Amino acid sequence: MALRQITFLVGIVLLALLVSTPAQACFGPKLFVGAGSTTQQELLYALVTLYVQEKTGVESTRVDVGVSQNPLDLLSAEKVDLVFVPVNESVNKTVFQLPDLPPLVAGPRPVNDLQFTTVLPAVAKLNRLLTSADVELLASQVEAGKSALSVARKFLMEKRWI
Repeated sequence: MALRQITFLVGIVLLALLVSTPAQACFGPKLFVGAGSTTQQELLYALVTLYVQEKTGVESTRVDVGVSQNPLDLLSAEKVDLVFVPVNESVNKTVFQLPDLPPLVAGPRPVNDLQFTTVLPAVAKLNRLLTSADVELLASQVEAGKSALSVARKFLMEKRWI
């Protein structure tokens, strides 16, 4: 009888210790997306990252690209996986581009890493769906004081793209 009580007590103590330790959740991979502080880049960042997250489950973290920073240098240093570059830059791995808007360029991780195999096709699909006129209309809403993320989410949901 005493052995059964001791075993029960040890079991309760172990269970209490197990419950009180912090849980270590496993989250999926994150993309690091570089964007400047212009209205267009904030809006494009919101549109692309929301669409990618909804379609692929891959979350994104924004990396601010300062005015004095070269976005392609951040890409070659692997500080970003995707980055918006100025319209006049000549680049090789453009994955998203609308006329007169900053192109989105991919680094090696989204191209080669198996965790991101669905990201570039999702970005390409959004590129086919979205127009420059859509972005201009949405940019005017952002300039009027609305949040780029809320404008992008509302637009994507109204179009039933997410």
